[in-house]
Amino acid sequence: MRLVLRGIVLAFAIGTPLALTTATSCKTETDDGAGGSTASTTTGGTGQGAGGTTGGGGSGNEGGQFIPPPPVNTAPCGNQTYDCGDLLDNDNDGLIDYQDPDCLGPCDNTEDTYYTDLPGQTGGACVSDCFWENGNGSGTDQCYWDWRCDVLAPEPGCPYEQDQMVGNFDCAQFFTTQSQTCHDVCAPIAPNGCDCFGCCELPAGSGEHVWLGVPTCDLGSLDDPAACPPCTPVPGCENPCDPCELCLGQTELPPGCTPEEQCPPELTPCGLEGQAPCPAGSYCLTGCCIVIPN
Repeated sequence: MRLVLRGIVLAFAIGTPLALTTATSCKTETDDGAGGSTASTTTGGTGQGAGGTTGGGGSGNEGGQFIPPPPVNTAPCGNQTYDCGDLLDNDNDGLIDYQDPDCLGPCDNTEDTYYTDLPGQTGGACVSDCFWENGNGSGTDQCYWDWRCDVLAPEPGCPYEQDQMVGNFDCAQFFTTQSQTCHDVCAPIAPNGCDCFGCCELPAGSGEHVWLGVPTCDLGSLDDPAACPPCTPVPGCENPCDPCELCLGQTELPPGCTPEEQCPPELTPCGLEGQAPCPAGSYCLTGCCIVIPN
């Protein structure tokens, strides 16, 4: 098995040396093409992979829809524990943390909307770092984006500017190119079907993308562009949903897929009937136990 990287290296960005890599996903592939999901580029396709093991676990049903067993460990985000990692049902819907479809990881402070409501979430004067971590702006993840680079202008107050610069680079460069650190830190904690900046394909498989950085966006508002603004995903750093994975918003695997195919080999499947809760230090996100970021 090897990590697939296809790209170029650019020097200096945002005032410090920064190696940038063109669009890849943080999926893996083996030399013979089996096991895990193949990496994707802006023009390449994706592949299916097998791997992972299933464990035992409880299950539940609500209105005929399977509900995964509840988590058994808190899931802190850095030195904070937010609503989606505190083992509580904060919105009183009977679902706890990753059981709740509105929870997008441990760094999510709401269980009733896709908006994560983290410190600095709406700050940064149109700039963004990794959406899936604590805070916003210029961070240690070395992810950089400016919403004025998106022709759809999803963030209020940030109109599209064709000649906008992001540090020493223009929009086109950062659209296709992000640092290796950004790939390593942010892409693994982005839900399947999302880029590193909170632009996600919803509904799953629709080809439509919405930005989750506004308080009004939830599962019931996806067809309302005022509540869930359309956005352009940034292929420079993204976690595309591969054919047999659970995409954001899905509760069952696509037809013909098996639990052995829902995660890359290095991740443990979770969230479906018969699969155990994730162990301490990990979090069930779109069907796989991801490592909780520090």
